[in-house]
Amino acid sequence: MEHQQMNSLEEYGGGVDEEDDWHLAKQGIQLLLNNKIDEAETLFRDRKENVQMAAGYCYITFMNAVMTFEEEKLQEAVQVLKDMEKRCAQDVGWIKTVKNKVFGASNVNEELLNRLEEQIILADTQVCMALLTFLQHDLTGYVRGGWILRKAWKVYQHSYNQVLQLHRRTFGHETEVPGSQFPSWSVIVRDSSQSNLLSPSSPDWTVPSTSTTPSQGLRSPLAFFSMFGYGKPNEEPLAPSIVARLMAAVSFGYGIFQLCISLLPPSLLKLISFLGFEGDRDTGIAALMYARQGQDMRAPLASLSLLWYHTIVRPFFALDGSNVQAGVAAAETLISESQETYGQSALFLFFRGRVERLKSNVSQALLAYQAAVKASPQREIQLLCLHEVGWCHLILLHWPHAHVSFLRLKKESRWSKCFYAYLAAVCRGAAGDEAGAIQLAQEAPKLSTNRQTQLEVFIARRTSQLPLECYTTTGCKLLAFELLFLWNALPSCSALQLQQIIQECDSTSEPPPMQGLQYLIMGATYGCLGQAAEAISNFRACLESRSEMSRISADGVEGLGDHHIAAFASYELAVLLCMDSETQQEGIDLLLEVQNNYRNYDFENRLNVRVHSVLKNFR
Repeated sequence: MEHQQMNSLEEYGGGVDEEDDWHLAKQGIQLLLNNKIDEAETLFRDRKENVQMAAGYCYITFMNAVMTFEEEKLQEAVQVLKDMEKRCAQDVGWIKTVKNKVFGASNVNEELLNRLEEQIILADTQVCMALLTFLQHDLTGYVRGGWILRKAWKVYQHSYNQVLQLHRRTFGHETEVPGSQFPSWSVIVRDSSQSNLLSPSSPDWTVPSTSTTPSQGLRSPLAFFSMFGYGKPNEEPLAPSIVARLMAAVSFGYGIFQLCISLLPPSLLKLISFLGFEGDRDTGIAALMYARQGQDMRAPLASLSLLWYHTIVRPFFALDGSNVQAGVAAAETLISESQETYGQSALFLFFRGRVERLKSNVSQALLAYQAAVKASPQREIQLLCLHEVGWCHLILLHWPHAHVSFLRLKKESRWSKCFYAYLAAVCRGAAGDEAGAIQLAQEAPKLSTNRQTQLEVFIARRTSQLPLECYTTTGCKLLAFELLFLWNALPSCSALQLQQIIQECDSTSEPPPMQGLQYLIMGATYGCLGQAAEAISNFRACLESRSEMSRISADGVEGLGDHHIAAFASYELAVLLCMDSETQQEGIDLLLEVQNNYRNYDFENRLNVRVHSVLKNFR
């Protein structure tokens, strides 16, 4: 095994220089991305005493958790991140820094480099922890995540300013780097009482300051010693290659930080703003683009983060409306530029499949997913691809094939078995097996966990409150079309499939599972075909059909869990109205109505992100 591991290392960068720990960590990440999972894990596990290697292990553990969302993987990632946070917090604490400044460090450059490295890793762990906390989808998780992000922001700001000074001293002030020209690097302090907000339950650590300003006075623990000349050794400048790598390293975490904050629902953005910072999507993308071109171990992770954003986040949150291909060109460029190093990587093949699916080349997408499964020994990636295969068959309206994929995921996945049971039930019913659909639908709520995520609430409402007589062949097809709409997968259907969906909705003689559902689906489908007038007509018909039904109140009304229909119809109608100057104001009024008057419906946060994004453009 050791001989095999050394051969792999030589393949991804030649011999190992013990002084370049970051280089070894980068090789480990490259091994992982090139399907050599056992070699990568052995490499990281055998060198955990090294902070760079420990950080690399943190990144891959976090990536596995987010990729699978399995409880076991999530808990493992949380523990690894906590251990890393504790380790770095001890090393960058101000007491150790004062000791080194007063009594001297054995190697000034090495001490500075290690401190900056660990500050960046510390901030990265905080962002990863916050993201895992947000995935809990409850108020407590959101508040805790907000506090954690505040801590990460303070470390990023401090580290960035230090690295930027080094970068300018090394490469000159005229050299631009992402962030230096953005005012969002500055913490927005509302008042003095908020200047040092920290979670009461968080570890008591602070990042030391290496310089003081008139406004800081002697608040920095180092200021007292600097008055007497301590802490001013004759430092030699760091090598340009090291400074450039540090700049790329801090840009990676900062880019993820900015991108993720920009995707939070408006209700959480208010908390983020109160805590003194905000997110900017363009800034995040620019920082990640800078990071992926650097030599740091985070470079390939920056490429994966950008692929995740362009092929999954943008279409899922409908950031570009029904134009799911908006990020395809950027994603294709990223994949093309990574071809030489990661041409056979299962993860990159997975994203290639996503690109083909967004382009409606579903047959090519299926080939890419099959290649990814064949290339990867990782169960997690295989299940991830199987998930996409099921959705590809759903997009093709191939009910039996989709049913088989989702039924297998229900058995093998440790993620949301209740969701896969519901997907399998709907596809089975659409294929004509109504009794089998009812059986799976009754089983689904029993498979829920105690997390009660938005997805599990959605499944519970469907399976426990929707009458069993709704699971007819026609009813299941409408429920399947609803899934395609809610997951913004309708635009990936071909024109022929879209026409088939309209025909199915228009020709049904039996009552729909939920009032107005068929009009919502037809409106969205006509929108995908570019027939705006027909789309507007159907969205208005949807709202009219629901006008006699009471709108959900702030304290929540259970019913059939169908209040999302009016909210989504209003949003879709508003977007179309906003495209015409004559009806633009009506569209804005509808968006404000969705934002202010609708509460406690399925996927409320997801829709509010879209509403907030559209309103922001008009403001």
